[in-house]
Amino acid sequence: MVTKADIQFVLVRTRFASNLGSAVRAIKNMGFEKLVLVSPECEVGVEARAYAMKGDQILDRATFLPTLEAASRQCGLLVGTTGRFRQTKPSLIDLRTFARQLTQRVNSSSIGVVFGSEENGLSREELRLCHWLVEIPTGSDYPVLNLAQAVAVVAYELHVTLSDGTEKGQLLHQASVEENEAFLVFLENLLRNTDFPEDVQIAKIMKRLRRIAARTQLEKEDIDLLRGLLTRFQPKRRS
Repeated sequence: MVTKADIQFVLVRTRFASNLGSAVRAIKNMGFEKLVLVSPECEVGVEARAYAMKGDQILDRATFLPTLEAASRQCGLLVGTTGRFRQTKPSLIDLRTFARQLTQRVNSSSIGVVFGSEENGLSREELRLCHWLVEIPTGSDYPVLNLAQAVAVVAYELHVTLSDGTEKGQLLHQASVEENEAFLVFLENLLRNTDFPEDVQIAKIMKRLRRIAARTQLEKEDIDLLRGLLTRFQPKRRS
């Protein structure tokens, strides 16, 4: 079952120390502790700590990474936040639906909630790394939230939902991150032994399959069944 300890707030290319500190304060207010800073453009110093108040310990323990791709390798589920329509996007869901779906997850692998820079948000390439995109509902007249506001709204919604003991999903034998990854490697090897014309196509297929695997929360029994069925159709290696 997912707990607050499983959730990381991932801030990408944050530009202003005041926003960083205010976001960290909101994270602390709602009982979360894990912060990942991807290539921050502001100084993580006195100003950020002043705005963070008692959340400065979160800054002390923050993980610094060069790219969102590096962060994605540490997360079983990577969730991007966006307030703008994008043509190329994975499944777009609203914030409350996302929070409720977390209560359905039995596998407590790390979940990264990603926020882009104040100026440009997340790039197309970064959006493609996300398994889900979450949209924060706002009024139509001025739907733009700054970074600290967006973090505060998401942290609050997750806090309320994860603290509600009445909304628990049915416990299933959900496959672990390692079991999911082994199955995806099996699928990739199966595809490479077929007559696909180019590796580029396989790479695109695998990206899509990874998103599907993250969303559908396969049970271990599902993986065993699919692997068994697909093995029957696996081409024999040429001698």
